[in-house]
Amino acid sequence: MKYIIDPHTHTIACNHAFSTLEENVQSAKQKGIELLCYTEHGPRMPYAPPDWYYEGLSLIPSDKFSVALIIGIEANILDENGSLDSFELPEHWFNFVIASMHKHTYQPYRPCEDTEALLAVLDNRNVDMLGHIDAPFFHIDYEPVIKKAAENNTLIEFNNASVHGVRKGGIGNMRQMATFCKKHDCMVALSSDAHICHNVGNFDDVLKILQEERFPQELIINTDINRFLAFLRENGKKV
Repeated sequence: MKYIIDPHTHTIACNHAFSTLEENVQSAKQKGIELLCYTEHGPRMPYAPPDWYYEGLSLIPSDKFSVALIIGIEANILDENGSLDSFELPEHWFNFVIASMHKHTYQPYRPCEDTEALLAVLDNRNVDMLGHIDAPFFHIDYEPVIKKAAENNTLIEFNNASVHGVRKGGIGNMRQMATFCKKHDCMVALSSDAHICHNVGNFDDVLKILQEERFPQELIINTDINRFLAFLRENGKKV
């Protein structure tokens, strides 16, 4: 099976990645990726780009690169009410919205707030995917979150960078996620979360986990560009 969409990548604009957009695109082309989402961190992340950077993203042509390009954002979840820092920016600037918890921008007072925050985020119909909820330093009750994600047409991310990167230790959480995604027919997306071009399109580690869990292929969105675009249009994105 060919996985031709990478929905989560970063560039030097976030100050903790190491490649340019052009380098990511060229790496994607070499690996057979046909659609790349550029999802820079939201404005509350330390050293995030200034507001006018996000506004300027509209100048990037989606059809002039060697692969199709979707301009998105990885918004930061800020509190148990599901507030996102992307609220500070106009929604129409982005055609793919990931909502993620990061230790730099989200610090709960109670463990149960993690689940509350994700359930609240899922009320936001502008959110297309929950990012790396496998993170071992948060405490998430996965079943109600994934059940609601399925009901609200929100993808659950299986993030390859979580296996060996800064969030390593969440493989057991990924297995739970796979179990509940199967149970509730929740669509998932494989992602590289690449912070250097060489990792664009790399899903090998999470694929191995999903294969071990006998995860149904039809619930993985990365294989069909038209299906992915239809999903975005269903969520109100103009793609």
